[in-house]
Amino acid sequence: MGLIKGRASISRYQAAGEPPADFWDFIDRRVKANAFKDIEQSTAEIAVGWTSVTDFMDTQFAFAPYSLNPYVVLGMRVDQRKVAASLVNKYHRLEMDKALGYLEEGRKLGRVRREELKDKVRLELLARIPPASKLYEVIWDTSRGELWLGAGTRKVMDLFEELFIASFGLELIPRIPFLLARDLVGDSALAARLEEARPWGPLGQEA
Repeated sequence: MGLIKGRASISRYQAAGEPPADFWDFIDRRVKANAFKDIEQSTAEIAVGWTSVTDFMDTQFAFAPYSLNPYVVLGMRVDQRKVAASLVNKYHRLEMDKALGYLEEGRKLGRVRREELKDKVRLELLARIPPASKLYEVIWDTSRGELWLGAGTRKVMDLFEELFIASFGLELIPRIPFLLARDLVGDSALAARLEEARPWGPLGQEA
């Protein structure tokens, strides 16, 4: 789910490091350099890049639609295609049967040749399957260095962290509930109690 429409799954981060003085020019260069690149006509399995948050087809960023000073608002588009193992096995068997027809009776295909045929089948199937597209909203409050990602799964978080660091060269620190609570209590007497806190089970039993 996203941040802009409907219910949201949110992951929070803190950006560490100092961006350059020409910040908005820097953002413009890096966003465009890491814009989403289509894999429709290829056999690539996954592509990740920036798009407009309101139009996942917009990778030109005319008039800098991501700039809502002090916020940077972007879409992270993820295109991925998958081939079911059952399909690979089916067509691999057909290719092996075809290859065996060219061999002398009693001869078998070697391991290397079988693997080559399997790779060939997989690439052919990938070329025939269009990738599925997903868009995840990203909001960056540059005045406080805080970021919100409209996703909560580890896989999407990993993709986002990799893309953000490659794009902007800033470290990302996940803002998990414990760290947020520690910031809130500061150096008060509650800090020690927070460090001693343990998770509780659904029936009030300590886990």
